[in-house]
Amino acid sequence: MEREKSLWYICREAAWSASQSMEDPLVQQQAAEGAILRAKAAFVAYPLDVLKTQVQSGHPRYNRLTRLPCLVKDYKLKIFRGYPGVGANSFLMGALMFGGYRFFDNFWALYQAWTFKESVLQIHLHQVPDYWRPAVAGGSIGALCGLAATPLEQVKTIMALQETWLKERKITKRIYGSVLQGAWKAPLSLKFYAATPLVIRTALFDSQLFFYNSRLREWLHSGACPENLQFLVSTLGFMLAGLVGATVNYPFDRVKGHMMGRAFQASIGEKPKESTYGAFASVVRRHGWAGLFHGLPTRSVLHAVVWCVVGAGRELCERGGLRERAKEKSAALGRSRTLSA
Repeated sequence: MEREKSLWYICREAAWSASQSMEDPLVQQQAAEGAILRAKAAFVAYPLDVLKTQVQSGHPRYNRLTRLPCLVKDYKLKIFRGYPGVGANSFLMGALMFGGYRFFDNFWALYQAWTFKESVLQIHLHQVPDYWRPAVAGGSIGALCGLAATPLEQVKTIMALQETWLKERKITKRIYGSVLQGAWKAPLSLKFYAATPLVIRTALFDSQLFFYNSRLREWLHSGACPENLQFLVSTLGFMLAGLVGATVNYPFDRVKGHMMGRAFQASIGEKPKESTYGAFASVVRRHGWAGLFHGLPTRSVLHAVVWCVVGAGRELCERGGLRERAKEKSAALGRSRTLSA
């Protein structure tokens, strides 16, 4: 049966449902847990992140995974100068992902058939099946998080590269002394220069991550996995989901790194500006189609470290009783004792 509803009405209903869900102590605990663990994991893996930036930018010395010790030796503690940008993004997205995911999960599940009537425009949408809804909801919130993360990601990239530029005398002083300075002073045209590939990359990644983990969680809760193996299976499964997602979307990450690596020079006229399509074409023209996967091993190890830390951290929180206490508070309020996402 078809209903006529305004887009505003559907969004309001989805937001109300999400806000009700976020009042659950269990959901709040998982949101805080996810945000903190992602920020910690990003710190552990940050030298790999800097190396990935150098590899994607085409540096002749730091050009593969095995050059990590060399990079750490050359940079020393300066290697962490750009971490606040990644840490802030990790914390912000780790927290917002839960409420945002619930909003879009509700949004795509509210009605079997909608007709949005906005002026003369009619948009027909149909209910997303329960099996696929984690992928659609994850992709939706992932796209928004990618856009929100772009400015700090761009500043982080500049700070990861400027130490090398100083050593090679390409610049005479640091462009930005801190992430905060870069976030404040960088023009919008620079901050959002590579927004499109980052939005696509994050949407693809979160779409797969939520889908794979929802299927894994469903399997674990079915009792098919022995209890003594659940910690290992959950941690490795969480890591594997991140690795698969990172591999599938890597061409967009490669193009994002290419664009962000030249964004500053493009913003001051030293290099011509490129569109996302132009960046793809440039990478393929110079390095062939295989060039779209240049640096994949570095990013794969990066994501293995991040998602292993996050997955293990979640299991430790579970075994340490943190989640059980949240479940008890949730049950006392008459809410579910199980996680829904």
